[in-house]
Amino acid sequence: MIKRIFLTAISLCLFGLASAQDLRTISLVVPFSAGSAQDVFARLISESLGQELQARVVVVNKPGAGGTIASAFVASAKPDGLTYLMASASHHLAGALYPTLTYHPLDSFRGAAFLGFSEFVLITTDSMRTPDLASFVTRVKSNPNVFNYASAGNGSVTHVGMASFLKTANLQMVHIPLKGTSEIINEVLSGRVQAAMVSSIGIYGYRSDPRLKLLATSGSRRSEFFADTPGRVLDFV
Repeated sequence: MIKRIFLTAISLCLFGLASAQDLRTISLVVPFSAGSAQDVFARLISESLGQELQARVVVVNKPGAGGTIASAFVASAKPDGLTYLMASASHHLAGALYPTLTYHPLDSFRGAAFLGFSEFVLITTDSMRTPDLASFVTRVKSNPNVFNYASAGNGSVTHVGMASFLKTANLQMVHIPLKGTSEIINEVLSGRVQAAMVSSIGIYGYRSDPRLKLLATSGSRRSEFFADTPGRVLDFV
């Protein structure tokens, strides 16, 4: 489960800025590439947010380093109420993973709104010939460090989530850090990457693509949006 928290680099309430920032441009910074769950959320709310704040909201993608590039950018932005961060669980994980960050994941920001959450889906390329989670686990376990998996960067929730699953299931795969969900999916579709743990929002449009196998969801119950996905990650952790 991934929580998305809308953060601002200033100590003001989000909806208290409208009258002072009429018709100015607000940058809504997304820490991952276009097509990521955060990017989808940002573009869904940008128009209505702009109407509420009486400003023009521009979505700015700053992917890389597991989301820390975008977070550092917003933390160092001028405190004029015009720069916001569409943060995810990766934002908070970074505080535990990287002790030399130039910002503090909590103290350098102020939360403005909780937007929602998304489950994750374990996907694999059809060329793996593993139609379900059990067969995937068996094949990977029999071939340690032969297959790879992609994530949205070192320290991202897609990295930590998949690494946690592999460790618990006693599996070994090679990590390929990328910059976002769309890039991950493209690599799995091509067969260059064998597996990944991606957000349900990002993979939803590909659920019927024959080049992919959706093996399991991360929730405690089967997702109504992925009713045909046979397994749960929790069955192997």
